[in-house]
Amino acid sequence: MAAKEKLTLEVSERTLRKKKVGKLRREGIIPGIVHGIDFEPVHVQVDERTFELLYRKAHGTSLVNLKIAGKTILVLIHAVVRDKLKGTPVHIEFLKIDPKRQVTVDVPLIFVGESPGEKEGKGKVAHEETSIHLKCAPADIPSGIEVDISGIFDKHDVIHASDLKLPEGVHLAHGVSEKKVIASLVTARIVEVAPAEEEAAAAAAATAEEAPAEG
Repeated sequence: MAAKEKLTLEVSERTLRKKKVGKLRREGIIPGIVHGIDFEPVHVQVDERTFELLYRKAHGTSLVNLKIAGKTILVLIHAVVRDKLKGTPVHIEFLKIDPKRQVTVDVPLIFVGESPGEKEGKGKVAHEETSIHLKCAPADIPSGIEVDISGIFDKHDVIHASDLKLPEGVHLAHGVSEKKVIASLVTARIVEVAPAEEEAAAAAAATAEEAPAEG
């Protein structure tokens, strides 16, 4: 896996709080907070466009050097709250990390290969999960985990969390079951109508056609 690009984001301390942050958003500035273990939370703000350009590269799996008030803090972008209609970010949560401590991160799943079962028309591969919670050292956070679906021939072939090929030093996070279904072949269900029901339906249709129209 290629080395990740080192990312840097400059933010400033925020004085406006609660309802007053609406003024910042109207000016294209996103409010946020930095928090972590044994770290006093810091309210921050950042230019929306600058953040969006970085977030395209970072998401939640890349380490970011956060520059604030002359100091540099190593963080992960823990959560981004977006406006439901516009899709624009309205709040950012940065998580300060200790390089020596393991962290839990939500890593995207990348589906690769082609399912023979889907190719033969037996059904469609359902991606039951699009990401997975993993635990590892900050330096070992993967940008994504590949899921090879080329071994799915029929509905009995199911990929579980235990089947994922995780890099050395990376493990399923606490609470993630090894039996969690990641991908499976979903077959189309054909509902068959019994002959008697079919005849009854046809008779009802005929009766409706013969009935005189009102008015």
